[in-house]
Amino acid sequence: MRKPLLLIISILCIGLMTSCNESITPLEKVVPASSAKSTNSVKQTLLNSFWQYGEINIQGGSKTKLVFSRQQNVGLNNTISKIQINFKTDGTIISLQEGLVVQKGKWKLLNNDKQLELAIENSPVEVFNIVQFNKDVIEYNSVLKPNGSQDDAWTMTLAFLGASPSSVTEITTTYKLSPI
Repeated sequence: MRKPLLLIISILCIGLMTSCNESITPLEKVVPASSAKSTNSVKQTLLNSFWQYGEINIQGGSKTKLVFSRQQNVGLNNTISKIQINFKTDGTIISLQEGLVVQKGKWKLLNNDKQLELAIENSPVEVFNIVQFNKDVIEYNSVLKPNGSQDDAWTMTLAFLGASPSSVTEITTTYKLSPI
């Protein structure tokens, strides 16, 4: 019972870091992270606002589960919907819920703004790939592959997706944050 609970908590903690904004219009250009012109582009975007989760998806093979979506009204009763995230200039990050700090940690950009490292207190350091960003969205993901150190997370996520181990070589969790 403890290992499934830890996986769920891990997914929720990771989810506390991302969202998508339903106010993005087709005329706004989303800048892929790979084409960021300077190391300040993603950093300045992160620092310009408080952020909230807009969407969280998990995909493995041909199976995809929408865990949370503001736009599609999925999971809005979850505490993730109430989280506000603040990336600070000193490299710290806090998550607030109803004005109270619920998580603290450190953040930094890596690999020419293509990756975001989050070191949340009492959690292992995680590195996420930045997929896209603009003033209205920061999208990042993490990739889980089968290995000995994360077998429980792998098995539980496959079960959550309803996927067979033979059909999945990696599981991608995508987070979208939008400004508040």
